[in-house]
Amino acid sequence: MRRIVDLTVPIEEHWRYGFKVTPVKTHANGDPWQNASYNLESHWYTHIDAPLHFDPNGESLDAYPIQDWAITDCLVLDFSDCGDNTAITAEMLEKANERFRDRHFDSLLIRTDRARKAEWTSTEYWDNSPYLTEDAGIWLKNYHPKLVGYDFAQDYAIRKIRTMKPGDEIPQPVHEHVLKQGKILQIEYITNLWEIGSPVCQLIALPLNTQHADGSQIRVIAVVEE
Repeated sequence: MRRIVDLTVPIEEHWRYGFKVTPVKTHANGDPWQNASYNLESHWYTHIDAPLHFDPNGESLDAYPIQDWAITDCLVLDFSDCGDNTAITAEMLEKANERFRDRHFDSLLIRTDRARKAEWTSTEYWDNSPYLTEDAGIWLKNYHPKLVGYDFAQDYAIRKIRTMKPGDEIPQPVHEHVLKQGKILQIEYITNLWEIGSPVCQLIALPLNTQHADGSQIRVIAVVEE
């Protein structure tokens, strides 16, 4: 039997993003149809990063043919037992991958179950998130999947964006090694990884078909065979 798990956070009003829905036509006003306008930036909510996001000379999303990566065999590396502010290292990734070392997967998901420990809509979700160390970013680059996804803020400094001031530096070594150097697409802010119930699944990831994009909202689902 095939089971579908939606790994995408809902697009709704959120303190970090300033998302608003504005009615344009409504049945209540007697309009013949109903529609709304809304504002979205390319790195809000569950989204995919292309190298152009972090590298002025990097490739945009449409440089990656969707048939190469939209449907992949995926390995879920489980760190669901890690607490707040846990540093996930290359050694920890290697250990989690130990039983699968003889098989290479085109996509990796790093699971911490962050949304079970802090509400996605809260500042706590970011402020005390687990994170990947620089050597973990190098490990991911060297594994060289086509796609890697996270259910937490993978760079420690992402938590500082909320309070940053002009001129503040926000070092992001995972972006540097995975996205810029490795040219590996990465999906940020996925959820529900605990519902997969298996270390292996098929991952389906479909972004908006925007051209020359540095990133895009994306619908991500896991397909689990039972």
